[in-house]
Amino acid sequence: MPTTHISKCQESEAARRVAAGRKSYLLTATLALLFVANIFDPLGSLGLKYLAFLLAALSVFWTLRYFDLTSRELGLGLVIFVVWPTWSLLLGAASGGDLSVGVTQVTPFIFAVVLALILPAVDARVPLQTFYACLLLLAVAVIASFALIVFLPDNAISQTVFDYLVSLQGKEGSFGIQSFDGLDVPWIYFTSTLFLVPAFVYYLFVGKTLRAGITLLALGLTFSKAGLTLSVVFGAFYSLSALFSRSATGVTNGTKTRPLQGFRRFLPIAVVGGVTLLILSSLPTFSDQIMDAWGGTSDTASVRIGHFHSVMDLFVEHPSYLLVGQGAGVAFFSLGESENVQSFEIDHLNAIRKFGLPWFIAYSAIVFYSARKLIATGRKEERAFGFALMSAYLAAGTNPVLLSSLFVTMMTLSYFVQRRCSVLADTQTAR
Repeated sequence: MPTTHISKCQESEAARRVAAGRKSYLLTATLALLFVANIFDPLGSLGLKYLAFLLAALSVFWTLRYFDLTSRELGLGLVIFVVWPTWSLLLGAASGGDLSVGVTQVTPFIFAVVLALILPAVDARVPLQTFYACLLLLAVAVIASFALIVFLPDNAISQTVFDYLVSLQGKEGSFGIQSFDGLDVPWIYFTSTLFLVPAFVYYLFVGKTLRAGITLLALGLTFSKAGLTLSVVFGAFYSLSALFSRSATGVTNGTKTRPLQGFRRFLPIAVVGGVTLLILSSLPTFSDQIMDAWGGTSDTASVRIGHFHSVMDLFVEHPSYLLVGQGAGVAFFSLGESENVQSFEIDHLNAIRKFGLPWFIAYSAIVFYSARKLIATGRKEERAFGFALMSAYLAAGTNPVLLSSLFVTMMTLSYFVQRRCSVLADTQTAR
């Protein structure tokens, strides 16, 4: 073959690789925009969520040829994320439910469909890494906003930030001033705040303790009792597992490690954790609120207990709801708030109420299956992905975000990572 022809072939192959790299970069950027939109504009009040979703949906035209789900995966996915929610929406409308509310309760599942068409075209781990980086951005935004308002209350920028956050009250979260026995502090709680828990778990388990510390500090500044509790639980589990691992005994890959290495690894999280504890302990009554929440005597716990008893009574009165659900968009009377409610803080039970127990089991099975497969790989980052997904599942159940677009997004990203791991493992076994 002539040398000039070989040279042209090499140039053509190089050009194809460059084009593929650019396409992958654009897809990752599109996904990053989608993640940021779901984090900062989960209800779509700013319009960013709809724009990002439109761009992601358009990108499907370039990624459709990479679609590689099996017929079994495709069938189960359509039933869980399309057919059953659609049927539940129709059931809710037939039962006198609010159709517009019902639509908002089933549309988050569309994100699973769009992502399933995009993710096969990119490295499975990159989108999930990007997802956690966007959550880290949320943590930084919370800390920066809190610091501005506290330390520069009269500054024009600080006042602008505070006024803007207050304008989002009830739209994208809860914002304003919270008082602890006469001590006023900023209240900055985005709807997506609880997803800082899996971000903390991921960065902790992957060994990026400074980033884990930043997310932990942000959780502390939002005064999320559920988020802080779960962070402590997973932090304690990580510490114990690290303590009893081979690296903790001073042997890693057959070589001894220095004792200071482990200390330096934990130093950033220890410092930030100490600062967070110092800030929270300086607030009168906050520690009492946490103890009351753990003991089930706080106002929030009382409301959740009322919701629990009400939904249990609903299932006893209408056993069919356990099988098929009450329907999307249908409210029910809850003693927790002494009025009809669409959603409540125990979102696992609320999901069963809306869609039925069989659907909830299938939905949860995807989470547990993905987490188990990721943890079972034994690799650091995949294990971090798995534990983070489990923490998100637990955290999302303490507020009505288990069926949100953000959780569906995280759940889908995690599934495709474990799927890619399984394919690689099968390929290596075949060799």
